[in-house]
Amino acid sequence: MPPCFTYDHRTVEARWQSVWQQTQLYEVDLATTAHPFYNLMMFPYPSAEGLHVGNVYAFTGADIYGRFMAMQGRAVLQPMGFDAFGIHSENFAIKQGVHPGKLTARNIQRFRETQLKRIGNRFCWNHEIQTTDISYYKWTQWIFLQLFKVGLAVRKKATVNWCPSCKTVLADEQVIGGECERCNTLTIGRELEQWFFKITQYAQRLLDNLEQLDWSEKVKTAQRNWIGYSETDDTVQYHLRDWLISRQRYWGPPIPIIYCEVCGTVPVPEEQLPVQLPETENWLPQGTGNSPLADIPEFVNTTCPCCGSAARRETDVSDNFLDSAWYFLRYPSSDRSDVPFDPAITAKWLPVDMYIGGAEHSVLHLLYSRFITMVLHDLGYIPFEEPFRRFRAHGLLTKQGAKISKSKGNVVNPDRYIEEYGADTLRTYLMFLGPYDQGGDFSDRGIAGMRRFLERVYQWVLKHQNHLQPHPPDLASQQRLHQTIHKVSEDIQSLKYNTVIAALMSYFKMLQAKLSIAEVELKSYLLMLAPFAPHVTEELWQQLGESGSIHQQKFPQFDAQLLITEQVTVTVQVNGRTRTTINLSPNASQEEAIAAARHTQAIQRHLNNQEVHRAVYVPGRILNFVT
Repeated sequence: MPPCFTYDHRTVEARWQSVWQQTQLYEVDLATTAHPFYNLMMFPYPSAEGLHVGNVYAFTGADIYGRFMAMQGRAVLQPMGFDAFGIHSENFAIKQGVHPGKLTARNIQRFRETQLKRIGNRFCWNHEIQTTDISYYKWTQWIFLQLFKVGLAVRKKATVNWCPSCKTVLADEQVIGGECERCNTLTIGRELEQWFFKITQYAQRLLDNLEQLDWSEKVKTAQRNWIGYSETDDTVQYHLRDWLISRQRYWGPPIPIIYCEVCGTVPVPEEQLPVQLPETENWLPQGTGNSPLADIPEFVNTTCPCCGSAARRETDVSDNFLDSAWYFLRYPSSDRSDVPFDPAITAKWLPVDMYIGGAEHSVLHLLYSRFITMVLHDLGYIPFEEPFRRFRAHGLLTKQGAKISKSKGNVVNPDRYIEEYGADTLRTYLMFLGPYDQGGDFSDRGIAGMRRFLERVYQWVLKHQNHLQPHPPDLASQQRLHQTIHKVSEDIQSLKYNTVIAALMSYFKMLQAKLSIAEVELKSYLLMLAPFAPHVTEELWQQLGESGSIHQQKFPQFDAQLLITEQVTVTVQVNGRTRTTINLSPNASQEEAIAAARHTQAIQRHLNNQEVHRAVYVPGRILNFVT
């Protein structure tokens, strides 16, 4: 094989990632662009282990859908950020003996620069958010204040779930089978004064709205079961309890409340936000029921904003599920420092058009997000009460039949596979493992096979690039092409990515067997493959001498008539004399028959310089041109 036919994925992928970044290919002018489409994926915790292959699986599936919608003419906003506050990040910082602020910044840098920018997603980095940024958590605190003002944020004494290992309280939703969902420690009951959001006031509405949502059914079922509507002795009851948001930890947004002996419980005035998380080296959880913030006098001691008396600040921080309950509202307005979300931009881009994520977030994140959205709608801040038009839950990956986890020692690090095989190979292989909503089993042998497939495509295109036929292929080839376009288009919209790739492999096998390739066949193939393998298709598009990115082209459209495989032979006459025959669908109209006949060389020759007075068409039998 000549050197120019060798597919060097490292060079190709680095080149196009650089070009996309420099040209801002995936950025969107949110204010002026038409046909908006908000494509959302769940932002990750920036843990020190980095992205795992399950993240790449989730993100790739969402990215393919976003790329497909962009090729349908939609202006796609596909942002990414970091859910960087909370117990998960703080526990790892404790384990490493590093301040969570330093560790989080380091982890985010690694996630963004060495992983997320290498997997080939069309991320809009201009709208990146981090929940630990003051510019973000100022508005998390603002949301708390809005709920407090209308009586939906209350402090009360209650028996709560206490995790002795994490040394904090947990919401009911964070206790699985009596154990802490983070560390699997058995929780105990403890009576403490805590802050709650009164989500129970929205229980029936949260339940009723599920009927109208275009979401994965298993997620809707999980929410119905958690809300738990029941009737006993003509009294309505719910399983749902108020959302406990207090955390006796350091790594989170301070709850914006002040306690005054004269005025009582006082909200921090909005103009004094944010209540900044203070720097301290004494950030380890105490286990006393108090946050480490309680031991910082310069933070605790303040003055009452109402009467000016000496007062003290609330020292609990809010749960990171509050951070993620509204992040989708912040992305499009991340450049605004004066408001949490721009009203015009929010009305234009939201609700989210497509949200893809894990079913394990069915209750916690998705239920909380719906609640916060409903409250903000009721308070007049946003014009919709459900945040996500469509939600699809992806499946889980296994290795050798077992769930991928550190405890089983079968964690798959995507970095190694991107380096060895390329991001395009990893993306396409992950989507081929099985139905996207079910997952599949990861194997090294399988990914090597996918690499060979992409190499064959690369070599085949370069072999034929200077020998393409400009005219359309024969009818049978046209039918096969349009059947493939139809299959690929329908299955991408249904997230049936494994069957899309199977169809592309089958069609490619047919193309390889042909002696000559029409230009439309080769270009259509690259366009259909582009959402899955964005780097190699971009490279080949440029090799063909095309201007502009392949990712800004229109996705191939199928002709419904060419999907019909049943054909009849129609005799074509000029002034009653047979000149040729054409193959048509039995249901072809006179206009379609005339167009097909005029496309043949014989009819073009016999009608040359003649005026057709009329055409007589007997469906399925004869077409006669009268000149």
